[in-house]
Amino acid sequence: MSESNRGMLDAMHALFYPQTVAVIGASRTRGKHGNTPIRFLQNCGFPGEIYPINPSGEEVEGLTCYASVGATPKRIDCALMVIPSAGTVQSIRDCAAAGVRNVIMGVTGFSELGTDEGRAREAEVKAIAKASGMRIVGPNTNGIFNASAKLPLGYNTSHGDALTPGPISIAAHSGALFNGVAPRLRQFGAGLSKYVAVGTEADLNVLDFLEYYIEDEDTGVIGLILEAIADGARFRRLAERARAAGKPIVALKLGRSVAGAGATVAHSTRLAGSARAYDALFEECRVASVPSVEALAGGCAVLLGRKTRTARPATARSRALVCIATTGGGSSLLADYAEDSGMPLAGEPGGSWGGKVADYINSIETAGLVRNPLDSSTLGGHDRLTPFFQSQEADGFDGPVAVYTHMLPNPKMSALIASQFVARKQRTGSPVVVVVPGGLNAELEALYRDNGIPLFYDASTGFDSLACHYQIEDELLASEGGAAVAAKASPDLSAIAPMLAAAGKSTILSEWDSAQVLRAAGVPMVESRKIESVAAARDAAKAVGFPVVLKALAPGVAHKNKLGFVIAGIADDAALQAAYAKLESAVTAQGFQRAMVPFILQSMKSSKVELIVGVSSEQGLGHFLVVGLGGIYTEALNESRLFPIPVSAEAMKKRLLDTRIGHLLMAIDEGRPAGAPSALEGVLDSLQALQGLMLAHGDRIESVDVNPLLVGGSGCMAVDALVVLRQGA
Repeated sequence: MSESNRGMLDAMHALFYPQTVAVIGASRTRGKHGNTPIRFLQNCGFPGEIYPINPSGEEVEGLTCYASVGATPKRIDCALMVIPSAGTVQSIRDCAAAGVRNVIMGVTGFSELGTDEGRAREAEVKAIAKASGMRIVGPNTNGIFNASAKLPLGYNTSHGDALTPGPISIAAHSGALFNGVAPRLRQFGAGLSKYVAVGTEADLNVLDFLEYYIEDEDTGVIGLILEAIADGARFRRLAERARAAGKPIVALKLGRSVAGAGATVAHSTRLAGSARAYDALFEECRVASVPSVEALAGGCAVLLGRKTRTARPATARSRALVCIATTGGGSSLLADYAEDSGMPLAGEPGGSWGGKVADYINSIETAGLVRNPLDSSTLGGHDRLTPFFQSQEADGFDGPVAVYTHMLPNPKMSALIASQFVARKQRTGSPVVVVVPGGLNAELEALYRDNGIPLFYDASTGFDSLACHYQIEDELLASEGGAAVAAKASPDLSAIAPMLAAAGKSTILSEWDSAQVLRAAGVPMVESRKIESVAAARDAAKAVGFPVVLKALAPGVAHKNKLGFVIAGIADDAALQAAYAKLESAVTAQGFQRAMVPFILQSMKSSKVELIVGVSSEQGLGHFLVVGLGGIYTEALNESRLFPIPVSAEAMKKRLLDTRIGHLLMAIDEGRPAGAPSALEGVLDSLQALQGLMLAHGDRIESVDVNPLLVGGSGCMAVDALVVLRQGA
């Protein structure tokens, strides 16, 4: 770890574990932001010293009020600023002069306004803090929380709730969501260690807090509520460190709609969208992704027991889900949610059991039809759940359990059932989630909660939370995910640099130049021939064979089809002559000089399916490989898969096979003649070639669009391409 990072973490420790706290803008009026944090600190028993700061000097909540931070008898470790934005710059100067270590700016009026004045004010605050070594949380934050240090330094309602320390720490781009997360965690019996609302991140950002939580001894599970990440490469490094430390991460991505995404010239960039990029990044980093605040809290609660699970590689059986219900309708509901969530069920296909489980079932004379999901009444007695579980565990089925239950007429029977779920969790270390739409009595709910089993009042949130367990499980063995991907010889990419340099100030390469680059990278490109006359077109068509495609490469035109600059299905000389004349007319009709627009001719290839492959660039996150259903229906079909660069060949193959695109490619391969090339392997080879190009020249290339990539027949062949260069690279 660098000295600068160590210094940052030391300062953040003083932020979360301060000996002295100041509230700048302290008020005697209850309900105001300058008063509420002081009362919260007093009520929770904060052991350090609290200094109200206000020029009036009036006593606040029985505490001496000081005119400035420089007037306090001790140096301030952490100051919460709740004053109008106009006075913040001078207040920051005062804090820097007084040696304040950390300032939490519970103030608005900075870059979030989108005004020059707001941006200038934030830049000045940042410069003062940097020069002094002081660290800043915010602006536009409502505080921090640390139950371990009895530090509710903020003014959200949940800052004033009872502090029950636990191992879950959360960093968020939204402070108000604290009021949703904290009560849910208490409901699940999962204690919260820390919560920070990072605000507009003038200084400390969400990744800084992620790094702190990885080092923090009081943190066991990390939650993130994210609008955007500024440094995808750093996030990947930190996620790897978190895995090594045994600290799972659960992330809630805010703003998943594509409405705010700016239009770009490459199909692949528009197709990607922020949501898909973040999903791909989280999957690569083994970060669990959730759709709601409720599932964020639930997922963190589910993952609390993972450290007690026996360390071993995941297998199909250890990942398989056991579903138990105390009602037949509940068992059907569990089955439906498990299928929709892609969670494999334990046992044999169709829900039956084999092995030792079947032996145990056969030993019960009164047993009904025992399946997975199980209606527990079919065992002939609720007390038989334990030996039923133990026979499953003997067969290797010791993975998660999903339960649907309600209050039984006999409360003692409900308690007996609950105790068996508790014992099962303690034996295996696998999560147990219990869905109780109607709730239970207080004693039963406490029994589950006190033993680390979260209760969910709706099945959807329960399964979204349980999905976190699956998202961070180790990958299945290669034999279960398909054969390992054979290593391919890498092409010599040295010739590409001068091709890119030849573009000069242009940021869009023509199809001809793009194809040259991609061909050199190893992407299979259809043969193209430049033509300058009808006679040359006839000669080229004779060489490549009819039918052919004729294209006009007008400067700056990224998508030729929309302007009529592509004519396909040309079957003979007469059709070629007519197409040539039509293309010339289309070019001049769009205002281009014919002499400035090259024509190219290509052999027309057939395929079973058209795909788009390429590279998109997501601000802050870096480059992603893209594969989707392509051709002229790219945006209409909107079916795609992203992979963050770099990604291993094995991971790429496994994740592609989990999509409808992968299923389509496998269907093509099943019907191909003996000895014919594999459609799946051809697509993977093309993606690997694009990744190699980006690893070598990603600093120069913004995005790549290969659309369509024709798949089937004689393998894969790209018939159109677009390379977009970085501006100013």
